[in-house]
Amino acid sequence: MTGDSRSLLITASLDNLGHVRDFIQEVMTALGATAGCAADMQLAVDEAVTNVIMHGYQGAGGDVEIEVRKHGDALLVHIRDHAEHFDPPQDAGADLSISPLDQHSAGGFGLHLIRGMVDSADYRVMKDGRNELVLTKRCLTGTP
Repeated sequence: MTGDSRSLLITASLDNLGHVRDFIQEVMTALGATAGCAADMQLAVDEAVTNVIMHGYQGAGGDVEIEVRKHGDALLVHIRDHAEHFDPPQDAGADLSISPLDQHSAGGFGLHLIRGMVDSADYRVMKDGRNELVLTKRCLTGTP
């Protein structure tokens, strides 16, 4: 941990999601996030890391790095991995106008959920070849 940045490195396993949720809650609170902001980010990160484990690594294992840091009035969560590259399209997601839910094809809800919980979700492939998803939420205590 340095200053306003904290990191967690986990093995890509669903068994580690509890550690991820605890880490996000602890760090978000320590950095001044409101309770609602911390809960939203916790849900978004849980979904994103689950996607890395299940779809990126396809259950084969690997590492996932999660870094939380302050930037102005926002908290940013960087999720980095060496899984298969995946660039989520901006319009990806389930058609929520279809009802009942059992008429939906599988998939698409996770990206929709993540984007609904944060102010922005930006994906890139880093110079070292890792995937990086940056989730941004403007919600520090005392900010509008």
